[in-house]
Amino acid sequence: MFTIKQLEAIYWSSTLGSFEAAAEYLNVAQSTISKRISELESHFTDPLFERSGRQSVLTVRGEAIRDIAEQMLRLSDRLVSSARGSDAAPMKIRLGVTDLVAISWLPELVERLRQRYPGIEIEPEVDLSSVLVERLLDRKVDFIICPYSTMVPQFVEAPLDDLELEWMCSPALIDGRTELTRSELLDLTLLSQSASSILRPMLHAVIDNEALRFRKRINCNNMGALAEMAATGMGITILPRTFFARYIQAGRLQVVRTPVLLPKLNYFATYRNDSYRDFFAAVAAICRDIRGFSDEAFTQSLI
Repeated sequence: MFTIKQLEAIYWSSTLGSFEAAAEYLNVAQSTISKRISELESHFTDPLFERSGRQSVLTVRGEAIRDIAEQMLRLSDRLVSSARGSDAAPMKIRLGVTDLVAISWLPELVERLRQRYPGIEIEPEVDLSSVLVERLLDRKVDFIICPYSTMVPQFVEAPLDDLELEWMCSPALIDGRTELTRSELLDLTLLSQSASSILRPMLHAVIDNEALRFRKRINCNNMGALAEMAATGMGITILPRTFFARYIQAGRLQVVRTPVLLPKLNYFATYRNDSYRDFFAAVAAICRDIRGFSDEAFTQSLI
């Protein structure tokens, strides 16, 4: 009576917000999605969607059917996984990463996935950690890599390496010195992470410390932009050394020792626990194997 394709149509249309988005995700025409939804609706006396505008909004009956469809699709995934092997890969993986991962070891991760799982379609997207977590909750991405411990029961969090955070500035700003006193540090402009940055809560004890009164502050939510501003001599900032090895090698930035100590930045590979769990555990293991944060060989590859 009902087909997996019909269940996919209602599930992804409601999850992604439109028939168009579902068609793009399932790699079919939008008319195909509409046809599958119509076929599914023909079995019920009430419509499953409120059809107004571009959004696909479920009715009360539609919400109930969508929940059943989700359960059946998860069971289908488990059946396919069992038939193909415990770490069988989905046809497509939507991979969410932060900008620092994107500009460093994302290409190596994609290449390893392509080698290990020939034919898999990989869709990377880059965004802030908070956005990636929300998209994982909404099932709009499948796997994320970011410095964010969510504590969400539906998620599996695989710890990756820790990053050492460092004070950095242009060598010209402090005449090539490598160490500053507390008063010398506070006399500089602090190029700091804004409230929307994932680093802000981790650096609360430094950035929001009333005892640390910097001469001036400029806030930004992008570490790449902070690095560029620091490299031009606008002030001093806090960055993970591994990701900005190129700047240091080129002499645009240097690490500065100060009495103000900094915490470590913890990265996680995070995925849902209800679909392709063994596969995503294997992807997390690949991430750990790349050792994209603290391994000396990787640091050298950035330079």
